Amino acid sequence: MTRVRSIAVAISLALGAVVPAVTLLAPAAQAAEQAQNKITTKAVAAPLKAAQEAMQKKQWDVALTEIKKAQAVDKKTPFEAYQIDEFMGYVLIQQKKFGEAAPVFERMLNSGLMPADQVDERTKTVAQLYFQMKDYNKASQWAKKWLDKHPNTEDMGILLGQSQDLLNDFKGAAATMGTVVNNAEKAGRKPDENWIQIVMSSHFKLNDRDGIGEALKKMVRYYPKAEYWENLLDIYRRKEGGDRLTLGYYRLMNDVGVLKDKGDFVEMAQLAMDAGVPGEAQDTVQKGMDVGTLKSADKTEQGRYDRLLAGAKKQADLDKASLAQLATEAEKSSSGQPQIALGQAYLSYGDTDKAIAALQKGIAKGTGVTDIDEANISLGIAFLKKGQKDQARQAFKAVKQGKWSDLADLWAIRTQSA
Repeated sequence: MTRVRSIAVAISLALGAVVPAVTLLAPAAQAAEQAQNKITTKAVAAPLKAAQEAMQKKQWDVALTEIKKAQAVDKKTPFEAYQIDEFMGYVLIQQKKFGEAAPVFERMLNSGLMPADQVDERTKTVAQLYFQMKDYNKASQWAKKWLDKHPNTEDMGILLGQSQDLLNDFKGAAATMGTVVNNAEKAGRKPDENWIQIVMSSHFKLNDRDGIGEALKKMVRYYPKAEYWENLLDIYRRKEGGDRLTLGYYRLMNDVGVLKDKGDFVEMAQLAMDAGVPGEAQDTVQKGMDVGTLKSADKTEQGRYDRLLAGAKKQADLDKASLAQLATEAEKSSSGQPQIALGQAYLSYGDTDKAIAALQKGIAKGTGVTDIDEANISLGIAFLKKGQKDQARQAFKAVKQGKWSDLADLWAIRTQSA
């Protein structure tokens, strides 16, 4: 039999955004050499020789016809059957008949005759071929075989996660793609948006709100789109924690541009008034009017917005006039709370330097501070508005586990895209 110079499986499968294009080369020249010595059945040898000649000329249809003649021989050795599959698999790949090629390669892997140095790459090939032909059950089976030997391999992890998602194995998809995302982060790389989307959608289908929240945190960290922030904050701001915590979430909503509803603008303004920061209330109502949310053709409705703005402005004017006196009293107080309140007032008027100084003094005193975690969040916001992101992250990190910790984590994430 004429020696085949090169029998190689050259596969390039573009599996969309989820699985990148992969080129696999699995040479079988050695197997071809062995075939010269071990193919003894004349009815097999003759058509395989003709197939080799046709393959050298890239006459794939002719080659396939000859290979099928060899395949049709009843009495052939296991090695001859393996060699026929080797030839057939190669030709089918050249013809881009991936659906027909997949079971051929699977049969070769299961034969026990495949050279050890080819098993790994052929395993990956089979997984990719089955994925290409949308047999996701088979694709996942072979991807798992690869990952059992090569854990944390990104391309096969992606293929497995995608297959599990398409098989409605949402628990498996969330776990597999979660590992892919985490490995990318550990390597200092930005995870693909689609990977996180699979994790998020899997948790959604499992009705796992905590899982959705964690996935959305990664989304806003790497892809801070308004829709992701809106969905994330919609989960967290509904947790119980009191009016001041609710105001904290409204502040973050406002900062990331997802404060949109009339009711949210009005409630934020009212909560700010109750919290003793009327300047923030005034700014909130004014912004709602400027963007048209708090504009109405209904005179009664518009009258409510106008009165809310006027009331906030009046209280803010009085508050501003008292700041100097409050600053003097805060300096004299042994309690840290007056400094905290003063810092929060300065922050509401956009005076970040004075806000930072007052908040730091109040936190340092410690004694009498109503809520040290809220104070640290206010300090972090002040640093962030000043553009000092590292200091902001340190302040948010100082918040202890409790009702403020989720909000602190979200503000810390915000520092990465602000």
